[in-house]
Amino acid sequence: MVVIIVEGESDREFLEDFTRTLNIPREKIEFKVFEGKDNIFKRDHPFYDEIENELEIINGLLITTDADDPKDPPPIRGYDATQKALETLIDDLDFGIPIDYYIFCDTERKGYLESFLLSVLDDSQRQCVEDFKSCYQYDLTDKLVFNTFYKQKQHPFDYEHPNFNALKTKLNNLFEGTLS
Repeated sequence: MVVIIVEGESDREFLEDFTRTLNIPREKIEFKVFEGKDNIFKRDHPFYDEIENELEIINGLLITTDADDPKDPPPIRGYDATQKALETLIDDLDFGIPIDYYIFCDTERKGYLESFLLSVLDDSQRQCVEDFKSCYQYDLTDKLVFNTFYKQKQHPFDYEHPNFNALKTKLNNLFEGTLS
């Protein structure tokens, strides 16, 4: 079994869909929904105790989180700060199992899961979103764009897009040898 740590329910839902496309059986995954990015970095969070108590049946751990925007209020915002905090957290956990992380962001290393998903749109879809954002009088974040235009579709994204390759590799590496 591999434990996948996520910020919230939308992250879990996406990763359930995504792992299904990789033919990873749901019973080989345990999701821990931490209810927010900041909670993932709290070493005393009760989920870490649960994981530690189940290490004999856990083959690996994947921690996922958003990069956010470095201009957002601290404590840990922006890709570089998030990466550094994840590396420190992994060292502190010292679980003795393979642990990896994935930071959701756009191609400029900013944003959220939604930014990551919008980064795989084809040129015409991306242009449509940009055109709408430019004429809309209010600021639309990637989360609002995603929730407005794409969330209602069952599978709007091409999981063969190259932007998914790093996540596929991390998941395949963690599940290697557990799928037989």
